[in-house]
Amino acid sequence: MECVVSAVVEKRLGALPVAAEFLRRLDVAGTVDRLCPGRDIAHLTHGQVIETLVANRLTAPAPLWRVDDWAREWAVEEVFGIEPELLNDDRLGRALDAVAPHLTELTDSIGARAIGEFGIDISTCHWDMTSISLHGAYPADDQDEDYPRIKHGHPKDRRYDLKQIQTGLAVTGNGGIPLLSRVIDG
Repeated sequence: MECVVSAVVEKRLGALPVAAEFLRRLDVAGTVDRLCPGRDIAHLTHGQVIETLVANRLTAPAPLWRVDDWAREWAVEEVFGIEPELLNDDRLGRALDAVAPHLTELTDSIGARAIGEFGIDISTCHWDMTSISLHGAYPADDQDEDYPRIKHGHPKDRRYDLKQIQTGLAVTGNGGIPLLSRVIDG
């Protein structure tokens, strides 16, 4: 019996199947697609793009303009069924723009799903706030009213000369699993 190998393709697998399974159990793509529907002519839904981008962040973070290279090197097509060429920076940007106005609903929905899916104990949660100081003017008239306002506040780094925004994260008491987050005015 003769065996002929005409080509060998080698791709990295790493934790990609594990990330994909957790993303599917959390229904990340479905949640994104329900809250941020895309156009019918798109090759990928926003949910598929975000799910793949999360997998990238978890396995081998790459700049947005290099995610398609990551997808070629890793078994993204085999695990997610997505051709690497479809994950260009323009497509990633459109998906991120689509989810931006819905971040609170997305994180809350996925956090609630995680509680039910994995039986996470939420009898005790810890809320941590931090301020993020920013350099620059950020005039109030130039800021979008639909997003947290950059302004002076009570910064944790004691840089009262800088404007800021604040962010909070709620995590479980028995393992620090993040459940919800908020970004609020400075």
